Amino acid sequence: MVRVAVRYHLTVGIVVFLIAPTVTEAKVSLSKDSTGHFMAPVFVNGRGPYPFMVDTGADRSAVYSWFATAQALPKGKNSVISGATGNAVETTSTLRSISLDGHTIKDVDADTIPDRADGAKIAGVAGVDLLANRFAVIDPACGTLGLLPGGSSLEGIAGKDAAIINAGSIHGGKQFTFKVTLNRVSGVAILDSGARATIINTTFARVAGLNLKAKNFTAGPTTRGATQQSVSSIVGPIGDVSVAGIVQRNVVARIVDLPAFDDESLSGRPVMNVGADLLRDIRLTVDFDHRRFGLARSLCAAPNLLK
Repeated sequence: MVRVAVRYHLTVGIVVFLIAPTVTEAKVSLSKDSTGHFMAPVFVNGRGPYPFMVDTGADRSAVYSWFATAQALPKGKNSVISGATGNAVETTSTLRSISLDGHTIKDVDADTIPDRADGAKIAGVAGVDLLANRFAVIDPACGTLGLLPGGSSLEGIAGKDAAIINAGSIHGGKQFTFKVTLNRVSGVAILDSGARATIINTTFARVAGLNLKAKNFTAGPTTRGATQQSVSSIVGPIGDVSVAGIVQRNVVARIVDLPAFDDESLSGRPVMNVGADLLRDIRLTVDFDHRRFGLARSLCAAPNLLK
C-alpha cells in the first residue's frame, strides 16, 4: 500500500451547470450549492460537464465512489487518503483526461473518495493538479472561475487593489499557508476553498480570548472530511478576521481540533482553516506554481461587507 499525502477538507452538495459563453478571459460558472460549497463544470474523459467542487485544499483531483461506478472508470492503485478528519484506504480511479475551463490534464490517477453521508450526488473534486500551471481566478460573488494561461504577472491579473501574498506550506501537502489575525492575535491560516465553513482550533480560540463555555457558543454540525469520518464541533462568533489588510468582522466559525492539523505539523499552534464562507466576497487569484496568491474585494460583492 502506497501512502500519499493528499489533503481534502470538506464535502459538497449538487448543482447543475452550463458553460458560460466564450469571452476574452475564458470563464466558467462558479456556483455555491445549498450546503455552501463552490462548484464548477468539469469534463471527464471528454464527457460532461459534471459538477465538481473547486478545492484549493486538495492536492489532487478526486471522484466520488458512485461516479466512478456509474462511469465504469478503471481502477488504479491501492492508496490512503489523508483527509481533514482522518485517513481511509482507497483504490484510485484512472482517468484518460479531466478538463476545466478548457484546461486539460491527461492520464490522471484520481482518488476515489467515499460517497457523502448526506447522499448528495457530487461527481468529484477539482484539486490543485487541475488548477496548477495556470492562474486560477476564483470569484464566488461574480459566479465565475477562470484558468488563465501563463505569460502575465500575478499582480496584473489580480488587479491593482489586490494584496499579494507569498504563501508558506504544510508538511506533506500542497496547501497554501499564510498569516492571519483573529482579534489582533496572529495565527497560521490554510487556504481551503473546499471547506464550506471556516474552522479554528481550540488553541487559536484560547489565545484570541474566546470563552467557548459562553451561551453564544453551541454544539455545531458534524464536520466531515473527504473520508466521511465525523468530528464534533462548537460554533459561535469568533470576532474579526484580518488577512493582508482585508478585514471581515463578526465572523462565525466552527471550533474543531482537526486531525489534519496534527498531520500538517501544526498541532499546538493557533490555526485557522479559511473556508468558502470567508471567501464568498473575495476575488482570489492563485499562482500555484510560484506559491503566491492575490486577495481583493470582488466587484460583485455587496458594499460595506469588507474593509
